[in-house]
Amino acid sequence: MPGSVAGLGHDVNGVNLQNLRSASSTTGFKTMGGFRPPFDWHRESAEHMNSATLSRTTSNIVRDHSQSLQNAFEQRAHHSQMSTQEALKSKMGKVGGLKNLLSETLDQTVDELTELQKVRSDLEKALHRKSKQLDLNNKRLQMRAMRPDRELVSDEVQSKLNNQTRLLQGSIEKVSRCIKNTDQDVERLREAREMLDADISDKDAALNLDNAALTLTAPDLSLEGNLQKKALAYPHNWCKNTEQGVQEARSRQNDAVRLRMAIERALEEAEMLEKQGDQYLQDAFREKTRLTEAIQNDLQSQRDAVLSELGEAKNRKASLEKAIADKKEPLALARQRYQMRKQRPSRELVHDEVEDALTQEFKDLQVIVQNLEAKLKQVKKEIDTLESNKHQLELNIKDKAKALSLDKQCIQMEVSSQASAASTRASQAALLQSKIAAMEAELQTAKSSRENMEDQMRVMKQRG
Repeated sequence: MPGSVAGLGHDVNGVNLQNLRSASSTTGFKTMGGFRPPFDWHRESAEHMNSATLSRTTSNIVRDHSQSLQNAFEQRAHHSQMSTQEALKSKMGKVGGLKNLLSETLDQTVDELTELQKVRSDLEKALHRKSKQLDLNNKRLQMRAMRPDRELVSDEVQSKLNNQTRLLQGSIEKVSRCIKNTDQDVERLREAREMLDADISDKDAALNLDNAALTLTAPDLSLEGNLQKKALAYPHNWCKNTEQGVQEARSRQNDAVRLRMAIERALEEAEMLEKQGDQYLQDAFREKTRLTEAIQNDLQSQRDAVLSELGEAKNRKASLEKAIADKKEPLALARQRYQMRKQRPSRELVHDEVEDALTQEFKDLQVIVQNLEAKLKQVKKEIDTLESNKHQLELNIKDKAKALSLDKQCIQMEVSSQASAASTRASQAALLQSKIAAMEAELQTAKSSRENMEDQMRVMKQRG
């Protein structure tokens, strides 16, 4: 029988029946006139029956064995399919768990990144504010350098301005370093966010593919060939990589939190020191202006007194000049009388009481004029001194007025700067509030989208 064990042309003992028939026909048939002997005829039928019996038995054995093998393979295939489905469901559960962990870590990373960006914005505003304050201090120093030479004093205000300038310069350097460190941490958080996003995307793709494989019912029969494996990672390495990514992201979050808290403390301390220094500076300015005004008032009072005395001295001078002028005519008259009496005849040139009277009158008038002229000279000298003092006092008053005006301008610069800063802070606060609201809306949209995707994945798992 073709296609069976008997069909192979072998008997029970493995003898080739075709060869036997050939041998019988070539030997026995020739000796019997071409007829077969009965035993050969009988033997041929017996051999055919034996061969049929053997083929039937072998076929039965093969059939039973193939049925058993088919049943075993069916069970094995079913078990393999169930194992594959269970493995797919288990893997999808693990992937879903890791994805939830990644999503939670991503949300925390995004929240910390938002907080750190707010801190950076605060640092930028603080740097701008401190730069403006430093510029204000430099302008104050330049303005106070315009004071007259008499008012160029290393006073308390100058000391406080220099201290405030050094403090602001140190704060600006510190804030600049904080901005640099914040930029580094922001970049590290962005890298962590991108890594988490990429891992979540890979997990989504893996979940979609595993779910598609789980729900696949109509295979593509055109695919042939053996399985071609790609470079696969071991499960523990696969899980470890995600956990390491989560751990790295959380480590960066912790670093960012520590940096943010340190920056907030540094800003608070710097703000407190600057406010304290600014208060000391304002107090010094007020004290300086009060002292300058007091000295200016004293100088004005002294100038007024000098002016009054100067007027009296000038009146005294005029009186002395008039008195001297009034004595010149009697002095000349006495001199002329004396000269005239010297022209008397020799006999009449007598040292009489007239001679004594004229001599005494002339001497008395000379002494009076000399004393008046000496006093006039003293009065003129005092007038010159008073004029000089008046001039010095007026110059000093003018310098005090200029210094006072410059100090008041410095104080007014602070008031104007505070008003401008308040207006700027109000506008910046409104802008920042709008940006925060927009970022929160985007974050809420991203969370909603992720939750919808997770709900879809759960529905697909339940259907599978």
